[in-house]
Amino acid sequence: MDWLRTLAALAATSLAVSSCGPPPREPDGGTTGANGQVGDVRLRDVVVEAPPDHAWRPGDAATVRLTLLGPSDEPDVLTGVRSDDAARVELWADADCDGVSERVDTIAVPAANELDTGYHLRLVGFTREVLAGTAVRLTFTFQRAGEVALTALVAVGGDDVPPPTCGTSTRPAPGEPPTRPEVTLRGRVEEGVEPGCLVLATDRGQFLLLGGDPEVVRPGADVVVEGVARPGEATTCQQGTPFAVREAEPAPTTR
Repeated sequence: MDWLRTLAALAATSLAVSSCGPPPREPDGGTTGANGQVGDVRLRDVVVEAPPDHAWRPGDAATVRLTLLGPSDEPDVLTGVRSDDAARVELWADADCDGVSERVDTIAVPAANELDTGYHLRLVGFTREVLAGTAVRLTFTFQRAGEVALTALVAVGGDDVPPPTCGTSTRPAPGEPPTRPEVTLRGRVEEGVEPGCLVLATDRGQFLLLGGDPEVVRPGADVVVEGVARPGEATTCQQGTPFAVREAEPAPTTR
């Protein structure tokens, strides 16, 4: 299909022109987004979430998922991101590992043997219409490594964009299958479009809840759930990213 050929061409272009210094190494696993490198900092799987109606309109805001990898001897920091396609780009992170992301001034780049995706970006105030399957240009500024520009693909509805996970974990050795880390999410439980389906609405998107105490996980309840996201798993509900709940509890109230 034409849009698949467009995605492939854009991905090839982003890999060819995006990085300063040595060319980026291949990621350890499959990716759906753009990759790049500046100095010793590597950016992996940079992708803009899919628009709900095939296009982001001027003034809309969208989430950008990405993974940052860096050297262990000289830690680096992402100090800012800019784009001509949006009024501003915000940095967000779940610093307290409580399932709630907050706007931050900087994002630390994890050591080379660690994986931490408990952060994301927000493109706020698109300056033009951006169609699913096209791309936006992002320029990243790091404290030590400097700047690098990437062409980030805009996901098409149905593409799997993994949710962020706070904290760090050791990356699998080459050849070992990647494991899905346990995630903490906070949001409001809603009834799904199909009978018997429950969806958790969060600032990271919608998650189809699989399991959990029905006394806690019920429509209208604000909850905190722990478990594992299972993108791509077939379900009869066909709404949100499937999420296997290990534990659920009412969300703490704030005064």
